[in-house]
Amino acid sequence: MLTDKFQRQIKYLRLAVTDRCNLRCTYCMPEHMKFVQKDKLLSFEEMLRLVSLLAKHGVEKVRITGGEPFVRKGLINFLRELVKIEGIKKVAITTNGVLLDEYLDELDEIGIKDINLSLDATSKEKFFEISRRDDFDKVIHSLKMMVMKNFKVKVNMVVMEGKNTDEIIPLANFAKSYPIQVRFIEEMPFNGKGKEVSKSWNYLDIENELKKEFDDLKELDGSSTAKVYTSNKLNGSLGIIPAFTRTFCGTCDRLRITSLGELRNCLYSQKGMNLKSVIRSGSSDDEVIQKIQEHLLLKKASGFDEEKMNDKNLDSMSLIGG
Repeated sequence: MLTDKFQRQIKYLRLAVTDRCNLRCTYCMPEHMKFVQKDKLLSFEEMLRLVSLLAKHGVEKVRITGGEPFVRKGLINFLRELVKIEGIKKVAITTNGVLLDEYLDELDEIGIKDINLSLDATSKEKFFEISRRDDFDKVIHSLKMMVMKNFKVKVNMVVMEGKNTDEIIPLANFAKSYPIQVRFIEEMPFNGKGKEVSKSWNYLDIENELKKEFDDLKELDGSSTAKVYTSNKLNGSLGIIPAFTRTFCGTCDRLRITSLGELRNCLYSQKGMNLKSVIRSGSSDDEVIQKIQEHLLLKKASGFDEEKMNDKNLDSMSLIGG
């Protein structure tokens, strides 16, 4: 088993398959993002090898992220092989939904039913303002099709003061209409420009806003990263992720591998390990796992401790893997 020095066992891998995206959300990447050359990315074969190794040492869940995963050619064939890996109990995907509709039947066939959909507005105008692309209708269509095809859907909204706090209740109302979970995420400093973000809307502010519409809001137990709520007014549920406040770090059981093949212990850590060079140098499976375990022992107790080690602007979310 892979464990850190705080005896937290690693069971969850977030794997970014690309840094590219068909949107340009203001909190995630600059408009003129410089993407890495395709030959610098981990190949799907290399990813499958790494997941297989990690599965042998306790990893049970893999979440595919980006960038936008579906812009990378060959993703579906990769997913077909990924779900076959012994020990992997669950594969999930985070997507912006723009290209999702055409792949839903194949995902259903493969057995991948857990989809997190990024959606930061309920109107075309506000969606364009945040994403800088005119794809709102495609995303809403994908959402409706997922519900119709009985996917397990979580909709994620990044809460940004002065941009979309007025969308909290309208988006929460989606969980009235659909059996989905709508989650609100504290904004983080991963836009590729610097560390400063609006910090006034934390999880307590979001919770208070939700209570204006859902006066019987009740928090449920059992989630490690999100505060999950129910209400008699809901068909689904609501959630809040304290991504900036970082109340969930103590139970962290995850690793991240970026599309460049860099292993990171934390979303807030800047100093990762170049796994790509390790596997491309001809290292044996045992040597690869040894390197991973050595890096894991550098994992800090919390994201605040990781952030203290940083000496420059944080990378964009699309490069790290959202």
